[in-house]
Amino acid sequence: MPDSTRTFVAIALPDAVGQRLTKLQSQLAPDLPGVRWTATPPFHVTLAFLGDVEDADLNAVCRGVADASAEFAPLDLRVEGVGAFPDPARPRILWAGLTGPGLEPLAAHQKAVLKAVAAAGYRVSDTRFHPHVTLGRVRPGRGPAPNLSPIVNRYKTWSAGAFTVVEAITFASTLSPDGPIYAPLGRAPLAGRKLESGA
Repeated sequence: MPDSTRTFVAIALPDAVGQRLTKLQSQLAPDLPGVRWTATPPFHVTLAFLGDVEDADLNAVCRGVADASAEFAPLDLRVEGVGAFPDPARPRILWAGLTGPGLEPLAAHQKAVLKAVAAAGYRVSDTRFHPHVTLGRVRPGRGPAPNLSPIVNRYKTWSAGAFTVVEAITFASTLSPDGPIYAPLGRAPLAGRKLESGA
């Protein structure tokens, strides 16, 4: 049995939003044969990717994420528009964007999660945060990468709808030939302590 677990912390999207994202993928797929589409549920917004965490440290990581999340109130987001990293002209990752009043508190929540996992011994090397939901990855070696600018423009106003974030989840990610398998290790409700204390 492995003594470490591939781990990340994320906001899981509700099923109804996920179904709209799956529909978007099927609309885009005929034009983008070189993209490997995200198929593992749930669609999510990654707050921190930790890589391999020693099993002995998993409780401390989950506890830290729970303590950090409890400070924040539930927040409202909307899945809207599409984009690509590093840019649409030479894409590696195709994503759906996030908008809404919850973006600022989400960024503060993500910083608090990074601090919590660092305290548990897992410092995240890339701390940049661009909230997004990964739709698919452009597979290397399948000819030149497509220019996604027309698609990004066409779907600028597309939306999968609004949702309320009520918890962060620490996930285990097990790699398999069919793609990763996700299993929740710990749930961290957004309890709004800061709001209650007037901070």
